[in-house]
Amino acid sequence: MKLIKKSLAILMMAQCLVTPIFATTVDRGLTLEAIGNYATGYQSEDGGIAEIIKFNPDNNKFYLINGKTSTIEIVSLESVLDQAKTAEKQEINLEEAIKEVGFQYGDITSIAIQADRDLVAVAVQHKEYNKNGKVVVLDYEGKILKIFEAGVQPDMVTFTPDGKYILAANEGEPRNGYGKDVEDPEGSITIIDLSNGLEKATSEAITFRDYDTQRALLLENQVLLKEGAKPSEDLEPEYITVSSDSKKAYVALQEANAIATIDLATRKVESVKGLGFKDFSDPKNALDMVKDGKIDIVTQNALGVYMPDGIAAYEVDGKTYVVTANEGDAREYTTEEMDHIKEENQYNNVKKIEVAVTDKGKAIKTECLDNKVVEGLDANQNYLFGARSFSIWDAETMTQVFDSGSDFEEIIAKVLPEYFNTTNKEVELDNRSGKKGPEAEDVKVGEIDGRFYAFVGLERIGGIMVYDITNPYNAKYQSYINTRDFTQPIGGDSAPEGIEFVPQNVSPTGKALVLVANEVSGTVSILEVQ
Repeated sequence: MKLIKKSLAILMMAQCLVTPIFATTVDRGLTLEAIGNYATGYQSEDGGIAEIIKFNPDNNKFYLINGKTSTIEIVSLESVLDQAKTAEKQEINLEEAIKEVGFQYGDITSIAIQADRDLVAVAVQHKEYNKNGKVVVLDYEGKILKIFEAGVQPDMVTFTPDGKYILAANEGEPRNGYGKDVEDPEGSITIIDLSNGLEKATSEAITFRDYDTQRALLLENQVLLKEGAKPSEDLEPEYITVSSDSKKAYVALQEANAIATIDLATRKVESVKGLGFKDFSDPKNALDMVKDGKIDIVTQNALGVYMPDGIAAYEVDGKTYVVTANEGDAREYTTEEMDHIKEENQYNNVKKIEVAVTDKGKAIKTECLDNKVVEGLDANQNYLFGARSFSIWDAETMTQVFDSGSDFEEIIAKVLPEYFNTTNKEVELDNRSGKKGPEAEDVKVGEIDGRFYAFVGLERIGGIMVYDITNPYNAKYQSYINTRDFTQPIGGDSAPEGIEFVPQNVSPTGKALVLVANEVSGTVSILEVQ
């Protein structure tokens, strides 16, 4: 198969180095310094421009999904870092190529690189929301090598560390809404076995059908389910991380507030465990929950539902831990689930409030779950989307061993008080306090000089939080860097979506790097570990 569009191009726009608006750190902490910036030439209030980014150590290029053009941009990192040059870019249009196999292209959602096998894997969704997508395997230059069937709406793709498998999280969302005549596709995980080489590779689907008869067990394990929905349809894989020995895969089921463990040898779902809830009445978990134009971080009579997006696995002393970015998300295809934001009352000087669970409740500017349509919630409790934090979990039991508590909002309140809880497309103090706050989107773990660090992207206000997680039970805050320009609505780097850690031994600068794809500003920030 030939690609219709495959050419080496020069990015025809000025390349600039964005100076961080600020950076804060603890004494002797690990910090990040902005050393380069790449712009796609597009930006959008709705996001979806620079989304997922991966680095290829074999050619020192990063591979970026551009949601605006539905292409893959292959960019020379060295050319970006050389400010005397414009960035060298190659653009791959998969839509045109896939038409040759009769596939109705919808969107590229994820990309992964396996340097030992010289392979690139891409997740591609079908134009129709309820039809299977594809996993497309390319060489480094973008030539299609093989196409595999995936499940419905493949949303994330990754290789296992040993390169033996390609895994895809197929979300299967009911994007046409809920109703008796509307299909809710199954969520699943695609596993592609490369053991005998690419040409002889096989693909199969791992589903949650066995849990359709175990609904009570799921609810007992604090898994959230839509009332009346089959677990096989309601569980929607969002993100996958894999143990270092490539034996277990951990799958974020975001809307269900759970993580599934997959045994890759048996191709079975070993367990589905709910993550429980965060108690915002605990002083260490205080938050600003009210959009009232001021900073007011206090305890609240509410529980946070972690609902992680990006997750990462790492191993300490032979034990695996899972790190989660606790974004929070709703089953967005029904207007019943979310309490709509109401504007009737201005809560001036109110230190503590009750959460309005339905539109008949108290009128406050806070989003929360409707516990009348979600099973697994206590009708007497108030629940908020997300936890405004990152967490570390024992992978075997999914018991939480660490949570960053109120750190994110407390730190931002100190170093960016004028922009506290602003959103990613406009600059307004306190804009996101009623809607998940800073909103942790993605997390990557990197090892530097024998220590492990978590790099957490904050989707709304922007920037990267850095923690030393060498001791999973006692993670330590290191620093926070934000390369956004707050003097304009969309300036600098806005809305981190995907993060890539580049180890020191393969970095073109000789130091570890963190690459951040920012979906609203359409930029990639190049951050160097100091």
